[in-house]
Amino acid sequence: MPIRPLLALAGLLLAAGPASAQLDPPDPAPGAPGGGISPTLRSTLDALGASVGVPDGFGYSWSPRAAVRGQRASMGLSNYQFGLTLPVYESTDDLVFADASVRALDIRTNALLPTDRVAFPRSLWDVQAGGGYVGQLGADWSWGATLNVGSASDRPFNSLNEMTLSALAFARRADGDRNGWLFYVVSTSNGQLGRNIPVPGVAYEFHTDRLTAVVGFPFVSVDYRPTREWQFEFNYGALTDVLARASYHPTEQWRLFTAFEWTNQTWFRAGRRGQHRQLFFYEKRLEAGFGWRVHQNVDFTLTPGYAFDRLFVESRGFGFRGRNRTDLAPARFLAVQFELKY
Repeated sequence: MPIRPLLALAGLLLAAGPASAQLDPPDPAPGAPGGGISPTLRSTLDALGASVGVPDGFGYSWSPRAAVRGQRASMGLSNYQFGLTLPVYESTDDLVFADASVRALDIRTNALLPTDRVAFPRSLWDVQAGGGYVGQLGADWSWGATLNVGSASDRPFNSLNEMTLSALAFARRADGDRNGWLFYVVSTSNGQLGRNIPVPGVAYEFHTDRLTAVVGFPFVSVDYRPTREWQFEFNYGALTDVLARASYHPTEQWRLFTAFEWTNQTWFRAGRRGQHRQLFFYEKRLEAGFGWRVHQNVDFTLTPGYAFDRLFVESRGFGFRGRNRTDLAPARFLAVQFELKY
């Protein structure tokens, strides 16, 4: 699991108070699912990586077949994803929440894994479930913990070797009414910083009427609104999790945007040589699309774009060299997302 989604969840939960940092945010509909988790709290939890890393709602993306370098083969990709976060218990000083996600990458190909000379997997799954707790310790301190378990593989839940585990413990010390310091330890069994090695970190959370930022190690999350119409976002998480996006909001319901993304996903292929080897997929994207707030709690996004520097590689950690490296030619793509906004 990428580190940034785990880190964002913690700050978001701990910063539930400063929701006013957004520009005229709509109030949650009475009884809306997840209404007790503020937008500010959710964004910090995503930056800290304490969530399952999939937006709440349903998403789909498609790219046509493109040539596979070094093989007389082609490959097309379709990605399906579903996520949900719900509060289980809420009080003045405590919050317990549950989350779950499913991601499925459908692979249309006649390619081989070049090192092992076996057929490339036709599908790769990532199924996660878990939750967390956030509590208040006096006026200035909050703390919490999250735990997610699942399986990421071409044959999910095939054995313990395909299981995943990620955990996060964090604390927040308020610095004034809207800002704060975040201290955390994160551990995950998969991803570029996997192997369940605890990674400590510290970050500063900053809020104004126009700017929301969480800056620390190993991630940065910035959301800047110089005017009501313009919005600039930048997110980085170690090591190759990057998003830079500029949006124009002609109305409160509509927005146009352009973006650059550098993403990665990881799986444990069943039957692989070496228990600690992971199958990575790296991809860079140039995007331009539009978003529409269909309802107070439902957001629709349509994103066409161009994907490049795409490759699969099986290795023990971060790196573009390893077994079964499979490079794909650039290709256009189309993505849609229905996201629940609490």
